[in-house]
Amino acid sequence: MQNKRYTHNKTLLRKGEYQRSNNTFEFRWTDKHGKRQYIYAKSLPELRKKEDAITRDILDGIDYGKLDLTINDYFELWKKLKTGIRETTFATYVCYYDRYIANDFGKTKLKNVSYSSVVLFLKSLAVDKRLQYASVRNIELSLSMVLDLAVKDEVLRNNPCQGALRDLRREFGNNAKTVRALTIQEQKIFEGYLAKPGRYHRYYTVFIVMLWTGMRVGEVLGLRWEDIDFANNEINVNHIILNYSKGQGKGCFNKINPPKTRSSIRTIPMLPKVREALLAELEYQNLVGLKCISEVDGYTNFIFINSHGYVLTYKKLNSRLELICREINREIHESDVFDIDEFPHVHNHMLRHTFATRMREAGADMKATSEMLGHEGILITLKTYTDASREFKSREIALLEDYFEKTF
Repeated sequence: MQNKRYTHNKTLLRKGEYQRSNNTFEFRWTDKHGKRQYIYAKSLPELRKKEDAITRDILDGIDYGKLDLTINDYFELWKKLKTGIRETTFATYVCYYDRYIANDFGKTKLKNVSYSSVVLFLKSLAVDKRLQYASVRNIELSLSMVLDLAVKDEVLRNNPCQGALRDLRREFGNNAKTVRALTIQEQKIFEGYLAKPGRYHRYYTVFIVMLWTGMRVGEVLGLRWEDIDFANNEINVNHIILNYSKGQGKGCFNKINPPKTRSSIRTIPMLPKVREALLAELEYQNLVGLKCISEVDGYTNFIFINSHGYVLTYKKLNSRLELICREINREIHESDVFDIDEFPHVHNHMLRHTFATRMREAGADMKATSEMLGHEGILITLKTYTDASREFKSREIALLEDYFEKTF
């Protein structure tokens, strides 16, 4: 029969409870894997509160032995087990996790993850890092899927992310930046700058293709010369190239995937400006002997390559766009030939948005526009691309004014 044990002040201790030499308290037990576990507290009431929580976990089947694993440990497991997620979506979640979670909250042990800790982490992203609500939401999704796996493994009772965005949505939900299109004037300035001989002239063709076809950046970068039909002036879109992270500080790798949706497999008519730009690019590569040396899942002969023959990445394009916009602004501020005071910051998707806006302003059929963009239906096009330039709206209201003058 086990001897009864007491605290220094004669309080009876339960099985597994001990008072340590420094007057703090300890509880020991063996988990379902046969491993000894320990928890500590400054007082006996605090210790017993923790004991009660452990008892509930054990009764609920919680695997306490895995609670010392970190969120990052489960993220690696989630990457191995991921199912039912499109490759592009998976790449996005991994990117968000590596950038915003892995080096910070990801190091937290599962036993220390709580609803309040998740809320504080997400709020710090919005307040301290000044991320848009849409980005915080994607980060929360990445985190939630990892913790959901811990719930399924019976390591956590429930997902601490559940409801964590509710308060943040009220406070930051309206701070999302909408993607706007370049105005006609801004587009002319942008194209004119790239057309001039200079440091960034090599990017003229890729950005012209994006501006005048509306293709997604992964579709453009995945283009091969055999996808261009110069005889019929068409571009065949049948795959995309994705850039994946190998992990924090481990670099990236490319992968070929099917287009985003079934309707994304399409043929796009090639406007004269696009044809001329591609022919000029082909002539330049032949002249200087530039050849593509990248091979991705059996695909090669990519059109848009760097000076060493490697296929470009969307990150490279975005960084170049930032520098190009900075140079355009410098020219604007140093010259009086421009009618604008500031050129906007341009990113890859903004060029696709600009194409859709120009199509709308030109009065193009919405179904044709939707098919060229690779959308599954007109409603997606209408919901996503609803911009109208000031010039277009002025022209449209002038038609209404003319109608009233003739009618009344």
